[in-house]
Amino acid sequence: AKKNPMAASATLQQTSALLDKFKANFSQGEDKLEHSLQLLAQLKIAILEFASLPPAAPSAPTPQQHDEQLLAREILEYGALLSIKAVDIPSFERHVSQLKTYYTDCAMQLPESQRQYPILGLNLLRLLAQNRIAEFHTELELLPNELQQSNIYIKFPAQLEQHIMEGSYNKVLSAKQDGQYAQEGMYFMDMLVDTVREEIAECSEKAYSDISASELQNLLMLGSEADLSDYADQRGWTIVDGIVTFGGNEEKPLQLPSTQLIQETLAYAKELERIV
Repeated sequence: AKKNPMAASATLQQTSALLDKFKANFSQGEDKLEHSLQLLAQLKIAILEFASLPPAAPSAPTPQQHDEQLLAREILEYGALLSIKAVDIPSFERHVSQLKTYYTDCAMQLPESQRQYPILGLNLLRLLAQNRIAEFHTELELLPNELQQSNIYIKFPAQLEQHIMEGSYNKVLSAKQDGQYAQEGMYFMDMLVDTVREEIAECSEKAYSDISASELQNLLMLGSEADLSDYADQRGWTIVDGIVTFGGNEEKPLQLPSTQLIQETLAYAKELERIV
């Protein structure tokens, strides 16, 4: 049944007030995480009352319907960001999937959201950190090519992927992050560092029989000798007198200058730290 316009307006105002309450909690970070999750659940129930949302969005929305769509989009955007804070990546994926409809099907009716590209950039960073490269390229190709060169939130993961795939750890990444995106992106950056560390470890095992422990610690972006010792145990390496010996006695098919590789990788690691 079609909702009474006055009742619909009241629902919109109540939901908007609830979103303001959510934002106040969201801005307080981890301390208010549980309460923020509860408020988000209430907000998502509230927007079920909106009759103008995708896939039933009208082609020529009334001012009331326009406001409903704007509010629902903002709630989903905050839901995506809160999902990362809660380390609920499947939830982040679901929110991004819902938001894509607003960013495409409703693009003609709604003004562009200031959170659109930070969220799409975070999604690209997620795919890269999860090593889901085919999906990464699919998502990237859906965006205009000029955005990949000009928009900082799209440019950053695009450049990261290029450098990682080339193994060009010595290149200074020109993209920067700041504000909210840097905070939310920290989780994916940690995942990405782990992915890169695994790649470096595998390459090191193939290229060298042994290497200085201090050099390898820097190479793998590990914070202490204890971290290196734990990591070595996981991979079956031995550390004796400051030298790490990799497992296996097979002939190394490739020998690379370790100092050069270490310097290149250190430049890359330092740039990662600067970005986040």
